[in-house]
Amino acid sequence: MVQMEQGFGDIFQYARFLPFLKVLGAKKLVVLTVPNLFQVLGQMECIDQLTNLTEEGPAAECDLWIGSMSLPYYIDCAMPYAKSLFPITKKKVVGSEGYFEAEASNIPRKIGVNWSASKGTLHWIKSISAEHMESLVGDDVYSLNPETEGSFRPLPNDGWKKDWSITAKHMKAMKGVVTVDTGTAHLAGALGVKCIVLLPKEEFVCWRWKNARWYDSVCLLRPNEYEQLPEIIRRM
Repeated sequence: MVQMEQGFGDIFQYARFLPFLKVLGAKKLVVLTVPNLFQVLGQMECIDQLTNLTEEGPAAECDLWIGSMSLPYYIDCAMPYAKSLFPITKKKVVGSEGYFEAEASNIPRKIGVNWSASKGTLHWIKSISAEHMESLVGDDVYSLNPETEGSFRPLPNDGWKKDWSITAKHMKAMKGVVTVDTGTAHLAGALGVKCIVLLPKEEFVCWRWKNARWYDSVCLLRPNEYEQLPEIIRRM
């Protein structure tokens, strides 16, 4: 039983390691997570069952519980044949993108943006104003912010704010994504959608963006590089 840990971005990021457990011989893989991720994670063939129950049901019947963010450690300790299937280097971290799939929705093909990080410790440090985002990308883009559209185009009111699988379909239809939010960024990367992450000041940059290349489709910009954004979007 793998308990998916931390925020949505961490869950999307570490889902790439789940197939490793089947390589090691696990007969049944149960994943414990929140229901609005069931459809996204459920497409992974290695997962036998998803649940949000801890006291009863399939999770309570498992032989071993492990947190998702501990999986890379066990890969590093594994037999050579298993490690060769799941390389972890600074240039590649296991299936660098495209381990999620989604059928693109029928929205017009535009950029999607999220200027607000999840409500955590670094929310105000990571986030930028909607006006700042508009100055960089214009207003003819979709809002991927579940709390407000700001001055941007709203996505269809089809439940995407409460179901990441619907968000994934809309993102798959977009030209690309510009975001400060890690959940949005990791979902785009896992889908293989082009994504630009606007990082905060260097002292607040998360370890995951400093130490390895997690996705070939994700581009990172420091604050002194934000002015490159219009040209990158033009090339998209």
